[in-house]
Amino acid sequence: MVIEEAKLIERAIKGNLDAFNRLVLMYQSIVFNTALRILYDVDLADDLTQTAFISAWQHIGSFKGDSFKPWIVRITINACYDELRRQRRHPNVPLEPVSIEKDEEYEDAPWMIDQSPQPSEVYQAGERIAQLEACLKKLPEDYRSVLVMIDVQEMNYQEVSDVLDKPLGTIKSRLFRARIKLRDCLRNHSELFGFGNRYNDRGPVQDDEEDE
Repeated sequence: MVIEEAKLIERAIKGNLDAFNRLVLMYQSIVFNTALRILYDVDLADDLTQTAFISAWQHIGSFKGDSFKPWIVRITINACYDELRRQRRHPNVPLEPVSIEKDEEYEDAPWMIDQSPQPSEVYQAGERIAQLEACLKKLPEDYRSVLVMIDVQEMNYQEVSDVLDKPLGTIKSRLFRARIKLRDCLRNHSELFGFGNRYNDRGPVQDDEEDE
């Protein structure tokens, strides 16, 4: 896969649109899900996915690196931030909550619980996902972006550091605070997530200054 991707990138840099389209097929779900979890609007996420790939094609000649993923995610996040800034200037554009399909997975994220399909949990499963999405939406943009990249897109610390142009310490700090804030939010719905006493022995996380 890595060798194939490298060849596709090389051909795309030389202007081969078919090679670039294959890269689009490989990464379009990652780009869309990243945009969706930052913007929380399906239509906007779809538009931003197209915008990100158009921008990537226009700037493919400047690509430097071994992996296409961090590069396209950076373009996507920058496009999302541009859209959020535009919305702040024109607040009449609402951000609508979205309903995540039941087959989407969060199983590798340390802030999630086992959602194995048990008959007695069918009803609560939908409520858990809805509440998780609501809590994710409440996170500050900087925290949410880091958490999405690491816990959802499974990028490593160095990739996220490169994408956001921030020190590793800042990335780790933001991820830690994002996970704690998310846990604090989910704790208010312990009947859905089954938090025990080990989640109740710490107060809410404080917004200390980060190591920039």
